This record gives sequence, C-alpha cells and structure tokens, in this order.
Amino acid sequence: METFLVKSKQALPNLSAYEKIRVVLGNQSCDLDSAVCALVQGLFQYYDVQKENRVNVAVIPVMNIFEKEFRVKTEVLYYLKHHKVPLSLLTFRDQIDLHALNVENKLELVLVDHHTLTDEDSLLADSVVEIIDHRPQDAAWSWTGKRINLQTVGSCATLVAKTVLEKHPNLVDSQISNLLRGPILVDTCNFSREADRATPTDFEVIQSLEEVGSLDTERDVVYREILSAKTDISGLTPGDLMIKDLKVVNGVPIVGFPILVMDFLALNGAFEAIGTFTKSRYCSLTVLIGMDLKNNVVSRDIGVFSLDFNELENKIIQALTSSTDPNLDLVEDSRHLGKGMNLIVYRQRNVRATRKQILPIIQSASTGCRC
Repeated sequence: METFLVKSKQALPNLSAYEKIRVVLGNQSCDLDSAVCALVQGLFQYYDVQKENRVNVAVIPVMNIFEKEFRVKTEVLYYLKHHKVPLSLLTFRDQIDLHALNVENKLELVLVDHHTLTDEDSLLADSVVEIIDHRPQDAAWSWTGKRINLQTVGSCATLVAKTVLEKHPNLVDSQISNLLRGPILVDTCNFSREADRATPTDFEVIQSLEEVGSLDTERDVVYREILSAKTDISGLTPGDLMIKDLKVVNGVPIVGFPILVMDFLALNGAFEAIGTFTKSRYCSLTVLIGMDLKNNVVSRDIGVFSLDFNELENKIIQALTSSTDPNLDLVEDSRHLGKGMNLIVYRQRNVRATRKQILPIIQSASTGCRC
C-alpha cells in the first residue's frame, strides 16, 4: 500500500505528464468504509494499470473531504495509522481539481461507497467509468454503459474485498485484510443480530479475509477499538461533530453523530453549533441522526432542526413519522423552541433502520423543495 501511495502522491503535482488520471473517489462522509474502499480499490486499479504497462495513467485514491476536515474522522485516523497507512500520503478533495481534469478529458472516475453525485459534481458524470456501492439503486442514477457493482450488503468493503479476493488473491496480505475487515465489522455492527445489517456475503468475505490474511485478533477486540476511536469526541467541539459524518440530499444536510442527538444537545454550545452550521450551508433546515452502541445495544434518535417553521420541515417530519418502508417507529422525545429556531427530537424504536434507509425518505420528501 505505501509504495502505491508514494507513486500516487508523486504523480499529483505532475498530472499534465499523464494521458489519463484514474481517480478512485469515496463519498462525502469519508467514513471508514469510504476511506478504506478508496485506498484498496485504488491499489488494485494501480496494479491492473501496471500489469498492462500503461505508464501514461496515474491512479489516485481521493478522500472526498477537505484536508482540514480530516482530523474529525477519529476512527479513520486511528485505523489507518494502526495499520501503517502513512496519513501524509493521502490525497484530499481540495488537493486535486477533478473538474479541470474532466474538462481536459483526462479524468477516469471510479466511485466507491456511493453512486450518486452532488449537483456540483454532476458535470463529472461522463467521466465515471466504474461504480461500486452497497446501497439500493437510486432510480435517478441508472448509469447505463458503466461498469457497475451494486449489491445490497452490509459494507462496501465487502464488495471491494470480494472482487480483490477473486481477481488478485496473491496481493491480499495481512495489511489489506485488516484494512478491509474493519469497515465490515463497523457497518454490520459486528454482525449483531439486533442490528440485522449483515448478509451471507458479508460473512463469507470476512471469513476469507481472516483466512488469507492470517488474522488472529478477535473481531470483538477490533470492533471495540474502532468504536472507541469513533466515539472519542473529547478533542472535538460541537461544530466539529456537525461535520464529522455529513451527507447532503437535495441540499438538505443530514448530520450523523456517534452519540445520540439528545446527548449532543447536552454539550455546551450545541444549539449554537447547529444554528451556525445550518446558516453556513445556506439552508433553513438540518436533519440530525444519532446512534449509541453501548454494550453492543443499539439506540437511535432523529432530530429535525429548522431556523423557521416552513413547508420543507413539515414535509420531512411527516415523511419520517409516517414511513412504512421502513417503519422507523418514531416517538417524540423532546421539543425545543426558541427565537427563530425549532428542534424536534424523536426516539427511533426501530433500531434496525439505518441512515442509509432514512436518506431516501428525506430525499423523496425534499424533492422539488428549496432548503
């Protein structure tokens, strides 16, 4: 991995010397699954290019956030450092101009852990050559004519690992096996029956990784260590937590917390942070999604924050509370009213419903509305 990342970083200031730049791009949350998939898929794209002796192609995995924001991704920082991935060799979104490469017709874009593009990035669609994602197909993004691997499994790392194990098993060493195992454990909640997020494919792949990589550290230990790093917010401000795990659909920010929304609100300056963040996104509304995993017991809640009472707020609340696929089983926990702001927090009794399933509800409710 380090040899590949050195080559990738060396190519970055000399992109004009290459005929094509193959970028492996994770999603905008840059969580552990997204980061690991970008790195490992990038490594094997690089191997294929080298095998074909295509010296005119540079392969660069890109973390889809600004470099200054990476410090809030505590579990990613921990896990990459723990498995000897030099953080100085990572490439971030503000270090490469994908739009300029697209205009120059040099960009070959591989999407991992997502298959939709933001409004800003929609111009890059023609440069996409491959998509690997574990979310259900978004009808608005059919991607005809592209190499597509869309399967509903627990983790995108499962799909990346499955392909790598099948096509290049000789290159899967202990480091790669460990890197891929981590996000699979996180995204399946360590194969928890209560969370019910794992599929037979997840089970098969992680077993293969453990055998090929000769991994002897217990899954429970790995999972607890990652979870500890993820929930270690001691060095983060409420403002940091607002961007730690962020997704956006139809302009609506959806903030994921490694703690419950109600626990976040107990932090000093939490309400001010939500308001400041919402205004900075030029939006009147933010959805907050909290999760707690104490003692392997999952708890979830959802908050809908609005700077003013508006139609979009009503639509999203109605969609969330009346959803049947999935039924979130929401119960109002608290209501916070203030000058120019409104926040309603719901306890989510169906803890099996994840943010991946909640996003389409918000997307459908917000289509055609202005945030």
